[in-house]
Amino acid sequence: MSFSEISDINRLPYGDPNFANIQGKGKIYVDKTKLIYKIASQDAPIFFSRPRRFGKSLLVNTLHALFSTGLKYFKGLDIEKVWNDKTYKVIHLDFSSMAEDNAEELKEDLSEVLIEEFGVKGLVSPYNEQGVRRPARVFSEILKKFELNSIVLLIDEYDAPLTHNIDNKDNLNEIAKILNNFYATAKQYAGTFRLIFITGVTRISHISIFSAFNNLLDISFEAEFNSLLGFTENDIYTYFDKYVEHAAHTLSMKKEDVYLRIKQYYDGYRFSYESEETVYNPWSVLSFFKRIKNGFQNYWFESGGTPSIIMKYLKISDSFNLLNYKDDIFTKTIRKLSAKYEINNIPKEILLLQAGYFTIQNKANQTVRLIFPNIEVEDSILSLYLTANNITLSDDANCQIDTLSESIDNKDLASIVKTFNAILNDCVSILSKIFDNERSIRDVIYAALPQKIDFQKMKERETSKGLSDLELVTKKTHMIIEFKLASKKCSPQSSLEQAIKQIQSKGYGIGAYRNHQLYYVAMVISKDEKRILQNFCQEVLQ
Repeated sequence: MSFSEISDINRLPYGDPNFANIQGKGKIYVDKTKLIYKIASQDAPIFFSRPRRFGKSLLVNTLHALFSTGLKYFKGLDIEKVWNDKTYKVIHLDFSSMAEDNAEELKEDLSEVLIEEFGVKGLVSPYNEQGVRRPARVFSEILKKFELNSIVLLIDEYDAPLTHNIDNKDNLNEIAKILNNFYATAKQYAGTFRLIFITGVTRISHISIFSAFNNLLDISFEAEFNSLLGFTENDIYTYFDKYVEHAAHTLSMKKEDVYLRIKQYYDGYRFSYESEETVYNPWSVLSFFKRIKNGFQNYWFESGGTPSIIMKYLKISDSFNLLNYKDDIFTKTIRKLSAKYEINNIPKEILLLQAGYFTIQNKANQTVRLIFPNIEVEDSILSLYLTANNITLSDDANCQIDTLSESIDNKDLASIVKTFNAILNDCVSILSKIFDNERSIRDVIYAALPQKIDFQKMKERETSKGLSDLELVTKKTHMIIEFKLASKKCSPQSSLEQAIKQIQSKGYGIGAYRNHQLYYVAMVISKDEKRILQNFCQEVLQ
């Protein structure tokens, strides 16, 4: 199968939320219209929640195209066979573009957008005493001019103005009033709308979308719509196989290993406790295919995968200890998952679930377990911790990281250990519980290291005999590290012997990289000394 570096890369719908543009330019559209048809066929208001960077804007834009232009851009898609509705006037509001710091600016912006969207001129009466137009009055004046069942209302990121102001109570209250009045107007003219569809990240109790519409359908946790956003495994194989093959060639990997790494990095999201299927983060998958030479990187966090509500919540909460999350077990009742909360009182695990850091693992009676979905999210937790605490690597640590490839190729174990300890010294407080297990230490080191075409990093790479701890690949060397924790119950020497025995029995990495020399190392971490012990790190012969 041939691959054109330019034309095939340009076919990726990377960063393009415009459905008509994707279809018109022959870009890849992963067909979700069978599920979109079920949404578009409803006549009740619908709410749908997903984390950022999962394609909510493309979904809303697709509905916009369907209702405003019919099947013009849907040739060959599933919905073409069943859709027979007429076209409608569509009002499309993106509240992420109206996340203002000032309530008066929100009033003016929302009023202006409403007037522009409806093409209505001469609305001069609905002003307050400061000369600022009132959105609810503007909306009411506009809706009076339309017949019943003649408008489709699409609202993307309804909660953005609120989460943007979570740390400013006065602004928050004023903005909530504006939005409540706006939704109350929509309720007043409910018969005017053919469909109301609303997306967001959080469920905020004092915003009246959840009370204004008596028959609001929240489909966020329904199994039927689990894969509405995100790519399924079948989607990856069906639409992107040639990109995986190209990645295998570029990265000198086996094709099946590329599929596996994509899954480990970007899959694992389950949004319904009744669904068995998981989905991949579409932004991360497309970013990987667009930048294959950069390898398997964390694209989600670096591109805005962290909404402002998370960072601002961290600033106002004293009990948000991210580094201890990996080894805790979190369960929530099904009722609490879909509950509405005051914006300043969202339970930490629920907020992390809504933001995409947690996902639903399984259901047991009336509770569900929450876990990290994949490697990318685990890395993002550490990045979030470092960002929230203004932690950066020192110049010394960065200099050592810059020479790490050379140290690996030269089998300079002392320099490698020195680099790892420099990272730990910069990133982790000596009081942190992260030193209670080797996996957390490994994760900190892993997240701090770069991912480049000539320096690849992997953790927990699956083999027939188990999972490796950490693998680093330079141009010449494939280095595999097994970490073991020394404590009062297990001496450094015993821990070292266990690590060596595990490496020898598992045969990690054999045949994974062509033309690379395998380099096995056992490393012992001291829980008491809070570092990797130089005297108990050893090269393991094949």
